[in-house]
Amino acid sequence: MCENAVHKVAVAIIRDEGHIIVARRPDKGRLATQWEFPGGSVTNGYSHEEGLKDHLAKLYNLDVVVGDKVGIAAHDYDFGRVEVTAFYVECISKKLRLTEHLAYRWVRPNMCKEFDMVQTAMPILELLKQQNNFFV
Repeated sequence: MCENAVHKVAVAIIRDEGHIIVARRPDKGRLATQWEFPGGSVTNGYSHEEGLKDHLAKLYNLDVVVGDKVGIAAHDYDFGRVEVTAFYVECISKKLRLTEHLAYRWVRPNMCKEFDMVQTAMPILELLKQQNNFFV
């Protein structure tokens, strides 16, 4: 893979009673076993919102409404730059079922520091902290 590649990713901030969902990546591949916000790569021809909705349906069995943008974060990994756009997401169906990830957890945002989170999650968490008070 080209070192200068830019990987565009859309992720969901799914909230419920002061908690958000984080998911543990598969045990093989890039960033194996690290925790992240649910979502996936945005392919050409899709908007970030369309790609996110599609990934949440396929990888998490969730039917969602994509809401406001939280913000954008980027990190340069050895395999290229990852640019993450985060959105608030409301679930229509809450019967979450994992198809690739190892696990998921509902956590308070301030507890994410206890997980081995992907690097792009940290600036998103800071944006969440600045935008509202659900950090306790």
